[in-house]
Amino acid sequence: DEYIYLPMSGFAESFNLGAATAITCAHLSAASNKDGQGPLRPGDLTEREHKTLQLKGAMNSVNRKTARALFKKEGVVFPKEIPL
Repeated sequence: DEYIYLPMSGFAESFNLGAATAITCAHLSAASNKDGQGPLRPGDLTEREHKTLQLKGAMNSVNRKTARALFKKEGVVFPKEIPL
């Protein structure tokens, strides 16, 4: 386990979990660079795995029936990992 300190200003007594996580991730991201130096390291996903996760996220952000119709109209063929 690790402990971290998030300084607060103003009248806040504490951050909720979402706010604390966002602040920590923003700090880690800002302290890292594209060469893999810093607290965040590049992942080991293949390009296909990365694109599949992005597509799943997009699909989950809209109504599935609407998404299916839009993608079908554009001629998008889904990988078998994404059931429609």
